[in-house]
Amino acid sequence: MRCWMKLFFGMISLFLAGCAGLQPVTDADRTFERVVEAPGYSKEQIFNGTKIWIAENFKSAKAVLEYENKDAGTLIGNGIISYPCSGLECIAKADWKVPFTMRVDIKDQKFRLTFSNLHLSWPPSYNRTYGAQPGHDGPIRTKSDLDAVRPVLLKFGDQLLASFGKDKGKSDW
Repeated sequence: MRCWMKLFFGMISLFLAGCAGLQPVTDADRTFERVVEAPGYSKEQIFNGTKIWIAENFKSAKAVLEYENKDAGTLIGNGIISYPCSGLECIAKADWKVPFTMRVDIKDQKFRLTFSNLHLSWPPSYNRTYGAQPGHDGPIRTKSDLDAVRPVLLKFGDQLLASFGKDKGKSDW
C-alpha cells in the first residue's frame, strides 16, 4: 500500500510540475528590457553601430526599421527569430517563428533594449493522426514559451556591443 501511495503522489507531482509552464502570460510580461553598458562608445557610435547590426541581423518581409531619431537616440525595428527549441521539442516546433519589436534607446556609453509585441507563428500543417492543422499567429500565451524566447532576445545586447568595434578594422580594405 505504501508503494502505491508513493507512486500516486509521484505522479501527481509530475503532473503539477508539467502544468507550471502552461501558466498564462500577461501583456506586461511580454514586454521586457535590458540596459547594456558600452564604455568608450559615444551616442553616435552606438546609434550607427546598432543600425548596421539591425540591417545585418533582422530579416523580415516587413520594413525592418520602423522609426529612427538620431537626436533622441531612438531606433525601433521589427525582427523575427526561429523559436529556440531543443531536443524532442523541435519535432513539433521546428517551423515556429517569433516576430517581435525591439526598441533601442541610446545615450553616451550605454543603451537600453526593450522588447515588445512578442508573437508566435507557425504555418498550417497536415499529418495522418490529426489531419489538417491551421496555422497560427498570435501573442505568446504560456510562460514556458516566454521563458524560451526571453534569453535569446536579451543576448542581443551582448551581440550589439561586440559588433560596435568590428567595423573599425575594415577601413583599410
